[in-house]
Amino acid sequence: MNLVLRDAERLDEITLRRLCPKLTPWIHQASNPFADWYFGDSAAAAEIIESWMTRPSSELYLGRALLLSEGEGEAPVGCVLGLPGPALAECRAADFIAFCDELGGGADAAEVIEEVLPVTRTLFPPVAHDAIYISRVVVDPSRRGQGLGRALVERAVDVFRARGHRRFRLDVSADNLAAIRAYQAIGFEVVSTNESAEHGLRYHAMELIRA
Repeated sequence: MNLVLRDAERLDEITLRRLCPKLTPWIHQASNPFADWYFGDSAAAAEIIESWMTRPSSELYLGRALLLSEGEGEAPVGCVLGLPGPALAECRAADFIAFCDELGGGADAAEVIEEVLPVTRTLFPPVAHDAIYISRVVVDPSRRGQGLGRALVERAVDVFRARGHRRFRLDVSADNLAAIRAYQAIGFEVVSTNESAEHGLRYHAMELIRA
C-alpha cells in the first residue's frame, strides 16, 4: 500500500471546498458523541461542522489538515487535524463565538454559555503550550479495520516532530475502544478521564512524548 501524506495548506480554496462534502461525515462521526450533544442534534452538527471546515479561525479548518491517500493525486482515505496548544485555545474561542452567533443570541445562546461551556471545559482539559493537539483523526468508513488510522497518526506525529514538536495530546471517547487501543500501540497514555455523567459523556485525555 503506497500511502502518501500531504499538507492541505498547499491546496487552493476551491479544492478544499470540494473536499468538504466528502470529509464532513467523517469528521462529524469522529466528533461524536460530543458534537451531537453540543450542537443539539445530528443534522445541525453536520451543517455547522461543514461550514467551520472552511473558516481559517476554526479548530476544524481543513486547510491545516494532513490528508492521507494511496498515491499522489488520489482522493483522501483519511485525514488528521492537529494544531499547537495556544492556537487551539484561540480556535475554540472563535468556534464558541461563531456558534452563539448561529443561535442569534437570546435564550439559546445564554443556555450555551451557562450549560454547554462548563461541560466542554470539564470534558476537554487545557492543552499544554508546548503540545500539538490531535483534534480529529478520520478514516473513510469503508477502509476501517485496515490500520489506516494508526498509520495516519504515526505519520502525522513524524511530520510534527520534524517541525520541532515532541509532545502530543488528544481526547477520545471512553467508548471508542478500538481507537484507544490504536493510540496506546503508538505510545499514547491516558493521563486523565473526564466525565459529564448527566449527559452520558466520558472522554480520556491521552498524551505522547517523543524524544
